[in-house]
Amino acid sequence: MTMRIVWKTNVVKWISTASVVVVTLLLWAVPSDLAYNVAQQREILLGRYTIDRLTTLLLLTPVSLLIIKGIWSKKKKEKSQTEKKKRFFQTIALSMSIIFSVLTVDVLERLIQRQHYAGVESLYHRIPHRVSQAVYKDVPKTAFSYPRTPPGYQDIEYTLTVDKRGFRNKTDLEKYDVVVLGDSFTEGSDVSDNQVWPVLFAQKSKRTVYNLGMSGGNPVTYLETLKKFGLELTPKMVVCMLYEGNDFRDSNFSRKKTESRWSLHRLFDTSPLRLSIKRAIIRYFGPINSNRQKNASEAESNKPESYSCSHPLYAVSWLPLDVSDGPDAKYYAFKIKRLLSHFESEDYFLDSANCEVTFMILRKIRKICSQHGIRFIIMYAPDKPHTLLPFVKHKLSAQKLHAFMALKEQNLPPAEELMDILLPRLQVQESTIEEFCQRESIEFISLTQPMRQEILHGRQVYFTYDQHWTPIGHEIAANTLYHHIEKNPETKTN
Repeated sequence: MTMRIVWKTNVVKWISTASVVVVTLLLWAVPSDLAYNVAQQREILLGRYTIDRLTTLLLLTPVSLLIIKGIWSKKKKEKSQTEKKKRFFQTIALSMSIIFSVLTVDVLERLIQRQHYAGVESLYHRIPHRVSQAVYKDVPKTAFSYPRTPPGYQDIEYTLTVDKRGFRNKTDLEKYDVVVLGDSFTEGSDVSDNQVWPVLFAQKSKRTVYNLGMSGGNPVTYLETLKKFGLELTPKMVVCMLYEGNDFRDSNFSRKKTESRWSLHRLFDTSPLRLSIKRAIIRYFGPINSNRQKNASEAESNKPESYSCSHPLYAVSWLPLDVSDGPDAKYYAFKIKRLLSHFESEDYFLDSANCEVTFMILRKIRKICSQHGIRFIIMYAPDKPHTLLPFVKHKLSAQKLHAFMALKEQNLPPAEELMDILLPRLQVQESTIEEFCQRESIEFISLTQPMRQEILHGRQVYFTYDQHWTPIGHEIAANTLYHHIEKNPETKTN
C-alpha cells in the first residue's frame, strides 16, 4: 500500500514538473511580432523578443525552477510556533533590507545623475550654460532592424551650445530682430550649432535671430515659451515652425498635466536603476541573433522583392525606401505611426480635439504678436511619408504597403485601393493649417515642395534612420524663409 502511494505521489510530481516545463518552454517558443516592432523601431532582443517580453521570461524562468524545486522537496517536520515566527520575521527583515538597498541606490543615482532639462511640462528648457559635443551616426537605432540596412547620411560631429536662458544660442543679446518657436526641428537635433536653420537664416538675412526651439515641444510649449522668454526680447518677427509629425498628436493635449512628478508611476518610469538595467539588457541581448548591418553592395543584392509574404519581416522589407535607383540612391525609413497619422480624412482631422486646440493656441500667439506689433509667420514642416510617398507610388508594392499599415491598423481598404486613398490624404493636415492661416490672416510658408525639389535633385534632406533633417534640410528651411521675407518685405502686423 505504501509503495502504491509513493508511486502515485511521484507520478503527480512528474506530471506537475512536466506541466511547468512545457508551459515555460511554450512561452519561450512564441516570439514577439517582429515586423510590428521593427516598424515601430523598438528593441528586439535575441532576435525574437521585445524587452518587456524578455524581461518577463527572464523573471519567469527562475520562478519555474523554484516551483519545480518545491514539487520535489521533501516534506519537513512540522516546526514549532516559535520557529515559524522566527522564520517569518527573518523573511520580512531580508525583504525589507533588499527593498531599502534598492531604494537607496535609486535615490543616490537620482542625486548624482546629470539633469538635462528644467521647468515644467508646458514650459521647459535645457540647463543653462552648457556645451555638449558628440558624433551623430545615421544608423539603425536598434541592433535588430530592417532586413536591409543601407548606409545612412555621413557622420556629423556636432556641438550643442546652451545659453543663459536654457536655449540653443551662441549669441547673448537683450534684443533680437526675430524669435523662432518650434520643437527639435527648430532647435536642431543631430546637427551642429552652425548648421541649424535659425542660424543659417540669420547669416543670410543679416538679422539677429533667437532660437526658442526645444526638443519635444508642441504648440502648448510654443505659446508659454513665447510669453515667458520671447516677448522680453522685443522681436519684430516671430516664426513658429509646426512639424506635422508631432505637433498634432492627441497626447500633446490630452495628457494629464496635473500628474504629480512624485507619483509612483512617474517615479518608476524615471528610475535610474530601472533604466540602467534596461540598457544593460539591451546591450547584452540585443546583438545576439540580430540581423547585422550590411554594406552597400549587400543591401543592393538584398532586394525587397525577394521577400515572400510568409517571411516574418515581409511587411517592413521595403524599408528603407530608395527614392531613386543607382549607386547614389538616398534611403529613408520611418515609423508606422508616421504614415498612419496621414490616413485620416479631412473631416476626422478637423473634428479632432488636437486640431481644435492647435487652432486655439495659434490664435493666442497671433493675438499676442498683434498686441505687440510683431509680424507672425507659421512655417510648416512635413514629415517623411508626406514628402516621400508621391515619389515612389509607382514602384512601391501595394501589398507590402497594405501589410505595413495593417500591422497597426485593421480597418484598411483593399491593397489595390489603398494608395489611391492615401496619397490625397497626405496633404490633409497641411491644407487644413494653410486654410486656417488664410482665415486668420496669418502668413504661411510650406516646406513641402522645397524639400521635394531638393530630393528630386538627389540631395538627402532627412536622415535615413531618424525623422530629423540633415544639414541640407536646415539649409532648405533657412532659404525658404529668407526668400519669403525678401518677396514680402512689408512688416505690417497681423
